[in-house]
Amino acid sequence: MRSRTLTEPKNVEDSVAGRIRRAYAHMPAAQRSFADFVLKHPVDAARMSIHAAVREVKVSVATANRFARSVGFSGYAEFRDELIRSFDTVFEPVRRLERNVSGSSSAAEIMRGSIADDLDNLSRTVTGLSEQDCRKALHLILNARNICVLGFDSAAHLGALLAWELDRVRGNVRSVENLGGGMGAARHLFRFDRSDLAIAIAFPRYIKDTVELARFAVSRGVPLLALTDGHRSPLASIADVSLFAVSERRFASTSNAAVLALIEALAAAVAQKSKNSVKAANEFAAFAFPWMETDQIGSGVLKTPRKRQTDTRSR
Repeated sequence: MRSRTLTEPKNVEDSVAGRIRRAYAHMPAAQRSFADFVLKHPVDAARMSIHAAVREVKVSVATANRFARSVGFSGYAEFRDELIRSFDTVFEPVRRLERNVSGSSSAAEIMRGSIADDLDNLSRTVTGLSEQDCRKALHLILNARNICVLGFDSAAHLGALLAWELDRVRGNVRSVENLGGGMGAARHLFRFDRSDLAIAIAFPRYIKDTVELARFAVSRGVPLLALTDGHRSPLASIADVSLFAVSERRFASTSNAAVLALIEALAAAVAQKSKNSVKAANEFAAFAFPWMETDQIGSGVLKTPRKRQTDTRSR
C-alpha cells in the first residue's frame, strides 16, 4: 500500500512540496517523473536510498541529484534529510507508541500514567494563560455578529461542543460539523467580514483543511481566534489571538483533556461576561422543561401508587 501524498503532513507544503511545485514547470521530463513520484509517495521516497528511488522511477542517479538541486538543495542527501524531517510531526506519535507499547506496565498503571499526563497538561495550560489574550478572545466572541468554528478529526467534536456552548449564550454560532464539512464551511465563511469571527482548533497532527479555511477567513478580513498548542502551530502566526493548551500524550498524537478544559473555561468566561446569559438560560430552561427528566413533577403523568390488593381467594 502506497503512502499518502505530500500535501497532508504539517509544513511540508511550505517546504519540500512547495519547492517542487514552484520548480516543476521548468524541469525536464525525467526530473518531472521523479518529482511526481516524490509528491505521490513521499514516505516511500523518504525511506528509500537514492539507488532504490531511481530504480523505482526508472531514471538515473544523476537525474535524482539534478532534481534535488533544482528544488534548492545541495544534493539528494540534503533533499532526503529534509523530506524525513518534514514527517517528524506525523510519525512521532507512532514512535512514542512503539516505545511504550512494549512496556510491562499493568492496565491500571497505564491508565494512571495517562491521567497523570493530562493533569500535568492542565497545570501547564493554566500557567500559560495570558490575561491579555483571554480578554481579547472574550472581546472577539462577545462582539462578533456571527461565529464559525473550524476543526476536523477529533477537533470537529471539540468544535461542535464549543459552538454549542457559545450558541446557548449569544447565538449565531455554527461549526464545521453542522455546516456539511469543509466546502460548507467555506461557503459559510464566504459571507463573513470583519464584523464576524472564525475560531480555528488545531493540534498536532494539524489538519490541512483547518489551516486552509483559517487562512481563507483571514484573507477576507475575518478576525481569527486560534485554539492550538503553541507558537509553532501554523495557526499561531495568522491568528489575531491564540489561546494555547498543552496536549502532549504518550500513546497518541494529542490529548484532548486540556483542550476540552480550555473550551469549557472559555465558554464559562463568555457566559459570565455576556449581558444576556442569565436571561437566555432561563428562557431555554422554561422551553426545554417538557423534555427533561424531573421526577415527573408537572409532566401530567404523576400517578398515585396503586394499593396492594388482598387476595380473597381461599387459601
